[in-house]
Parts: sequence; C-alpha cells; structure tokens
Amino acid sequence: MRYTLTRTALPLVTAATVLLAASGAGAAESGDEPVPAAGTTIVLNDGTVVGVDDETDLAFAGDAPEPHDFRGPVCPEVNQPPTYTVKGKPYFLADKSKPQSTWLLPDQSVTWEVSGSHTFTLDVTLGAEAEGKFVVSKAKAKIDVKIGNSWTWTGSQKVTDSNNTKKGYRAVLGQVGWKLTSVKTWYAPPCTKKTTIIVVNAPRKGDMSIGRQKS
Repeated sequence: MRYTLTRTALPLVTAATVLLAASGAGAAESGDEPVPAAGTTIVLNDGTVVGVDDETDLAFAGDAPEPHDFRGPVCPEVNQPPTYTVKGKPYFLADKSKPQSTWLLPDQSVTWEVSGSHTFTLDVTLGAEAEGKFVVSKAKAKIDVKIGNSWTWTGSQKVTDSNNTKKGYRAVLGQVGWKLTSVKTWYAPPCTKKTTIIVVNAPRKGDMSIGRQKS
C-alpha cells in the first residue's frame, strides 16, 4: 500500500513531517473510536439519505417467545415474542485485518493507495452473537440491503483525507458501516418484564474510506 502525507498550508516540508509519513502505517490507538469524515452519507432502501449524525429507527418482533420451563400460570405476554427497538447510525469500522493510520495536523492531508483484500466482520455485545445477527438480518431487510455480518472489499482504490479543522486527529483506514443499538423487551414467567441492550457494529458493502480518531 502506498501513501503520501502533505501539509498544504506550509511550503516547508520538515524532517519531522517526513518521519510522520514514514511511520504512519500502524494500528489506530485505543481510547476512542474513529468516526466517519464529515459529509459521509448512506442511502437507505427507500432512497432516504442519512448522514453521520442522523439516526434511523427500526422496530420489530422476534420469531418466537422466549423459551422457559416454568410450569405455573403465566400472563399472556410471556407467550408473545420479544420486541426490539433499534436506533441505527452510520459507524466507522477500522480495518483490523490490515491496520493503517497516521496523525494529521491542521492543514495536512493524506492519500493512501489501497489494494488487495480487506475484511470487516460483525462486532456484537458479548454473549449476544446470535441475536446480533438477527438484528442485522432485520436491518438488512428494512433499512439497508448492503448491511451484513461480514464484508470483504477487494480491488484498487485511492482514499484521501484533508484536515480542515483546527485540531489534529488520527486518520484511520477502514469503511463506513452501521452501529445498531437494540433494546430487547420480553416477559419472563410468571409475568416479569425484562429488557437488555444489544449493540452491533456491522459492516456494509461499500468502498474503503478514512475515519477520524481523536487520539
């Protein structure tokens, strides 16, 4: 993968700038999550265009009631499938298979020439993998047909980002997918309301891009 780092506002390229470009390939630092660049949009199944700050709501029922072995009387809700209310937002997934990042000061830009195969997979709340896939299947049918449990981008592409802000940030290679935060509600016997939160970070069929991370 080839990449360049430029500082457009200053005519002088210092040794420190060259060192930054040379050492930029590496995993993004932990501590916060990269976000899609401003202006990033996703087109939903119905043609609606959503941006990085937009939320998409989704609600549906499960396929069957929650299993139980309680033998006494129960309220009618126990025998109903659970309900899910979901809030979805565009979410940046860093490339973990071939990590790439560099620090950008104000007025600096970076260009990476990306090639080969880059794989993105589902990230789900621990212990909720099966339900996470169920939420993704509903989101795929109802809001975005390009969402999935995994996505492998293959090809050749040039990605660029310019820091037009007043603060430095880390530019991170990856792709834009979805963050789906689901509240599951059901009734346990004899008649106790239960809720749990399932968070799914799901890849989406699409091109590679650059996200921005604070640290």
